[in-house]
Amino acid sequence: MVDLTPIAKYRAPDFTNEHEIGVGDGPHTTDGKTTQISDVVIKAGGQDRDRPTEASNSSLGQLRAKLTSLQDNINIFLTERMKYAKEQDSKDIERRILDDGVDEDESD
Repeated sequence: MVDLTPIAKYRAPDFTNEHEIGVGDGPHTTDGKTTQISDVVIKAGGQDRDRPTEASNSSLGQLRAKLTSLQDNINIFLTERMKYAKEQDSKDIERRILDDGVDEDESD
């Protein structure tokens, strides 16, 4: 069996280097953490009708499971980037108000 392991590379203007996102340590499954229906829907009795089947033990089946792990890791990374960007925007607004006396409504 051939071992296929995907990676993703992230580039952005505020990154000096490329950021590599991997699948992480196993076990890998097709049951993604970030691609399921929401906990609110599950608690209300909803069911995930689009839930994928388990991965087979073939090379392609294992690749499929690793791709699900990679998608989870990408989603987690991008969510953290968005949180960081939002925090930076808030700090920039606060700095402008305190340092420059600029009103919050006066945006570029």
